[in-house]
Amino acid sequence: MSPQAASAISCDVSRFREDIAIIMASAEMPRAVRGFAKSYVAHFEHRPLLNLVTSDRGRVMMAWMALYFDALYDPAIPGSGLTVNRFKAACADTGLCSQGRASAMLGVMRFAKHIEPVTETRRGHSLRLSPTEKLKTAFRERIANALKAMCLVMPEGRLGLDNLGDPVFERAFIIGACEAFLARERPMTFCPLAKLFAEKKAGFLILFSLILSTEGDSLPVDQPMTASIAALSKAFAVSRPQIKLLFRAVVEKGALQPVSNDAGNHFYLSEAMRDDCMRLMAGFWVLAACGVRAGLAALDAVHEPRPHHAAL
Repeated sequence: MSPQAASAISCDVSRFREDIAIIMASAEMPRAVRGFAKSYVAHFEHRPLLNLVTSDRGRVMMAWMALYFDALYDPAIPGSGLTVNRFKAACADTGLCSQGRASAMLGVMRFAKHIEPVTETRRGHSLRLSPTEKLKTAFRERIANALKAMCLVMPEGRLGLDNLGDPVFERAFIIGACEAFLARERPMTFCPLAKLFAEKKAGFLILFSLILSTEGDSLPVDQPMTASIAALSKAFAVSRPQIKLLFRAVVEKGALQPVSNDAGNHFYLSEAMRDDCMRLMAGFWVLAACGVRAGLAALDAVHEPRPHHAAL
């Protein structure tokens, strides 16, 4: 990848927040976040069994983790790849969920045919699992949606889209993006208002639905957002009392501002919440850019012509 093709971010671990600030400075950032929100809501899987185990966001992150360990598989290294113990430990170490919940999610993923065993359990040997084409296809669709929105603020978005589907690129992309995630602060740590939604079932789906109820293609703070609790409950399989509790909590923390003399169905997006939305997405797009650069480097290595040796 030529230097002119890359964005101005460094992808340096120690400059994570500086890289985020560079992306947030783009005038297209509000439109990019709204574009991502639209695709995120549209891609929601209404699967009751999966929803009982973890949130939609949690399922996405766990799918990434499964793909990451599978991408690291090396037949020359015994015990490498995606195993139950490795997956459970990673989910707990990253704060994604408990080992028990991770184990339950693996069971559900096997039931849904998202992963399958490729070795048998034997004494001293771990059961190795592998993502199925069904999971890889779902991953590819989600990444494509994220990269389309990312195109508005970073050239790596287009570069990623152009190479998605190439197995060499995808393997290096998954490893690069996940290792960037594991090596840095979690984006959620400096987005406290966004975290309020992330910690609740269907929280981001509800937040994004509110944002999409406004007109235009931005993140307006001067337009009231419509919240039909009944509609949200039906769409995302969350009880009405849970949604009411979520709204009460985020209003108290200043993420949303209720419309005066309203029955609790209309809110304004606060300036602080708007900034958190952009900061959070900028953080994940830095990680995605690291993945794209890793993928392009892998392609360059594969296609680099071998040196010609004169005949002896």
